[in-house]
Amino acid sequence: MRFWLLKAAGTLEDEELILEYSVITIGWAEFADLSSIRNEAQVKRIMLEKYPGMQDERSSAWAGEIYSFITKIKKGDLVAVPLKTRNEMLIGKVTGEYEYQQISDFVRHIRSVSWLKTLPKEDFEGEYGVDLSSPETLSLIEAGPEKFSDITKVKTLGVLLEELNFTLDELGSLKERLLELTYRLAETEEIFEVREIAAEMEKMLTEK
Repeated sequence: MRFWLLKAAGTLEDEELILEYSVITIGWAEFADLSSIRNEAQVKRIMLEKYPGMQDERSSAWAGEIYSFITKIKKGDLVAVPLKTRNEMLIGKVTGEYEYQQISDFVRHIRSVSWLKTLPKEDFEGEYGVDLSSPETLSLIEAGPEKFSDITKVKTLGVLLEELNFTLDELGSLKERLLELTYRLAETEEIFEVREIAAEMEKMLTEK
């Protein structure tokens, strides 16, 4: 398992789409399907055909990143994506091979992921010793097994949403019960019953 830093989220709309579709992208949407690519030289040739005046060093670096996205990232690897519109990092686990799918004008070259958690950017930089202002789009993060364990132990966003919905349902039921008891308090003049209702309300609130 490896941990990748991928700085290619796009606009606010693109960031919402990679969350909605559970994907990551390398950008470069102007290129057609790259499924048949077998080496970096092929990527570089496509790039120079599109941008003939590009410097050799730059084209080599970018071709290497694209090729790594297509072939070197493996299912089960972790990936961190800094959002451009929020001070957050998305952390996910790669679940699929490279695909070409037109999700938006920017999001076409994709890998499916399972989003695990978000972290503030400054916390992520401090924890993993990375510089988010570096020019690389795709790079490896040095992290030991214990840090991988910390990430993979967290609950997925789907599980968290299910738990949140369950909690909201419980709170709704609690609210209804408390309202019912409040109405009973308003209607009774018996001290014993008032104390009984108050004790029940206290018990409900302390248990929740």
